[in-house]
Formats: sequence, C-alpha cells, structure tokens
Amino acid sequence: MIPERQSPAVHLPVLPKAILEHGFPADGRVFVDGTFGMGGHTRLILEYFPGIERAIGLDRDARILALSATDFNDPRLERVHAQASALGHVLEDRNISGIDGFLLDLGVSSYQLDTPDRGFSFMRSGPLDMRMDTNAGLTAADLVNTLPEDRLVTIFFRYGEERLSRRIAAAIVRRRAESPFYTTLDLAETIVAAFPAAARRSLGIHPATRVFQALRIAVNDELGELEKALEAGIAALNPCGRIAVISFHSLEDRIVKERFFSGAHPCQCPPTFPVCNCHKKPVLRLITRKPLTADLEEITTNPRARSAKLRIAEKLL
Repeated sequence: MIPERQSPAVHLPVLPKAILEHGFPADGRVFVDGTFGMGGHTRLILEYFPGIERAIGLDRDARILALSATDFNDPRLERVHAQASALGHVLEDRNISGIDGFLLDLGVSSYQLDTPDRGFSFMRSGPLDMRMDTNAGLTAADLVNTLPEDRLVTIFFRYGEERLSRRIAAAIVRRRAESPFYTTLDLAETIVAAFPAAARRSLGIHPATRVFQALRIAVNDELGELEKALEAGIAALNPCGRIAVISFHSLEDRIVKERFFSGAHPCQCPPTFPVCNCHKKPVLRLITRKPLTADLEEITTNPRARSAKLRIAEKLL
C-alpha cells in the first residue's frame, strides 16, 4: 500500500505515487538518492520497500543534510555530503559494486527557497548567494557584479530563456556602475524596472523569475552536473536497476530525455542502412516513453508539483 500523502505542513516530495510504482525495482536492495534534500522521497521508498538493505542520501548542501537528520532517520540510511556526480567515488569508498535505484529530484528544496540567507528567492531579502554548497564557488553577486554584459545576456537567455535578456543585462551593468548588488531584493527591483509596463502586466510570472533561475543554474553549474550525474548513475546501476529523474524546466528535461533515448537507441548507423553495422547495444529500456506529471489532486496539495516531469529508465546490461 502506498503511504498516505503527508500533511501540507511537512515538506512534500513531488510525484510520490509514480516514484513508488515505477521508480525502484520491487526486489531492489540498494537505493541512492542523488539529491537528498529533506529526504522526502527516500523516506517514502524506505517505508514502501522494506527489503532495501542500504540507502545513501547525497546532497551538495551540508546544511540541509544536517537539518534533515532532525526530521527522520533510518538505520539503513547514510547521509553523504557530495554531489550526485560523485556517486562512483562514494560507492567505491564503501565497497558497493552496484545499486538498484538512483533518484534525482532537480528542484530547489522548500527549505532553500524559504531560508532568506541562502539567496534563492526574489520574494525575501537576503544575500545574493544561490550556492547549493555555501563553502564552494562563486555567488550570484559575484556574477552580476563582475561578468561582462554579453556574458550576462548569454546566461539569462540560455539558462532562463528570458527574451529581455539584453535589456535586463544592460540595466544591471548600469546600476552596478553606481553601486554593487548585495541583496536579492536589490537585484529583483532592478530587473522589474527593466521591464516595460505592458510586458510586466502580460507576463503572468514575477519578472525576476527567469533571471533568478538562470543565475542559480550558472552558479551551481546545474546542467553540467546533471549530465555527469546521469552518466554516474547509469554506470552504477545493476541490471534491472532503475534511474528516475524529476525535472522542473525544459532545459533539464531535454538533457534527461536525450540521455535516456541514446541509452535505449544507441545505433549510429545512417537510417538508409538495412541492418545495424555499428553493433552498439542498448543499455537502457525506457519505462516512461513520455514524462509522468502530477494530477490535479497533487497540484492542489503541492503546487510545486505543477511543473514537475518524471522520466524513468531501466538498466539492461
């Protein structure tokens, strides 16, 4: 029986029913959550699959790992401060030769969004940080205060698909010449002011949404990390093991879709060839031909699930 949905007061993992029904083999013994967060998905999986002998929760955010330990624990679970792409090294250090399930939930956690000093939200005043790992790398303030205008345009357009990228980047460069950006609200106000009034009225979302997304992706190299994590996860899976990925925007979903497809259809022969001559064998079987999405009931309970897309593949070799 699938566990009942948790209280709205508790962090809600997205697409729980689909994950439990399709994301892990019934006889699996080793599970890894590559983006552990508060551990909502791992908690459900450990409850639903009592045969699991070992679970590892990876997260690059040490603060959220420590916080999650006060929320729940299980003797089978080990929390590890590491990026999902480091999976191979984590398993090697623990003499684990293979895993039966690997999950990536690519969304920003509610804790990170709701904690002002992390700098992820334009709705709360806080330092312009946005790092998942607060001990490593450049902050969002470093980027907006130092990058050339054309680099900012590229980031906003490529990672945020923001059509007014040039206008916003120019406004940021003009403003930082007077004084640097330090806070989230400071940057958000500059972005809002860069939008024509008519564009603001017809937008449907806060004008800073796409720029903040783009900066977060750039600060944390999220797309590069995703590509590495997919390779690490697929390589670590045992035969019949499953990899499940929940994405929240088209850039992530496209990477997952293309990697799963190439694993399931690796032949590189020209379509005019009557038979395959490259002899590349599939290593994956697609469990989801199209992404699974939340139903109205879940979206009503957990609005964060509105844009979630789940893709699942199974290891063949």
